[in-house]
Amino acid sequence: MSSLDDKLYEKTVECPVCGNVFKVTAVKRKAYVVESRDTDFCVKYKDINPLFYDVWICQLCGYAAQKSTFSKITYKRSQLIKKHITPRWVAKKEPAVIEYEAAINKYKLALINAQISKAKDSEIAGICLKIAWLYRFMGKKENELHFLNHALNKYVDAFSKEKFPVENMDEATVMYLIAELYRRVGNFEESARWFNKVISQRGIPERILNLAREQWSLLREDLKNEKSKSQKNNDEVSEALK
Repeated sequence: MSSLDDKLYEKTVECPVCGNVFKVTAVKRKAYVVESRDTDFCVKYKDINPLFYDVWICQLCGYAAQKSTFSKITYKRSQLIKKHITPRWVAKKEPAVIEYEAAINKYKLALINAQISKAKDSEIAGICLKIAWLYRFMGKKENELHFLNHALNKYVDAFSKEKFPVENMDEATVMYLIAELYRRVGNFEESARWFNKVISQRGIPERILNLAREQWSLLREDLKNEKSKSQKNNDEVSEALK
């Protein structure tokens, strides 16, 4: 891996909860080099992953959130942070270069903040999804599935309760993501139901329509394999009972 010094820079931000002014490490835009994209929108980067630096933490009060939502916290939510997070907060020195475990811990702190301050379901879903991606990069399948399930449940809640766009995604994109997450956690029937919703909708973005069709083809194979496996198990049971 090449030196990261020329890919990172410091940025000054103000905490919207306590007013503390502090510095965060950010990734320069030109340093983003995409290697590949997964079908649930997870992006793999070369050299440096900007996801590692996406959560900002105020070391004075313990408020943590993704940079996209950091300054958008409401007064009511900030009061919940002050009441429930700040009294228990112990400041920690962040490493200059962040690796997997440190990144996961930052996201988990953001998740606790979001849950305690009653953030939108979509915000909680987005944090859980990124934690799942980080575990995917580490090859920890069980942990990945655990957080994919949490993300899925919150996206389903957000779909029924929130106005679009949700997490910068339109209705069709959220439906597609829900379908794909159902497929990834092994709930093929629900996945099929949501993919059908996407494909049958009019006027959806061509990129999402093409993705849905591709994943629907994969899902058909999954359903066929599951049916075949189930039939084999039934045959084995019948044979054993003879």
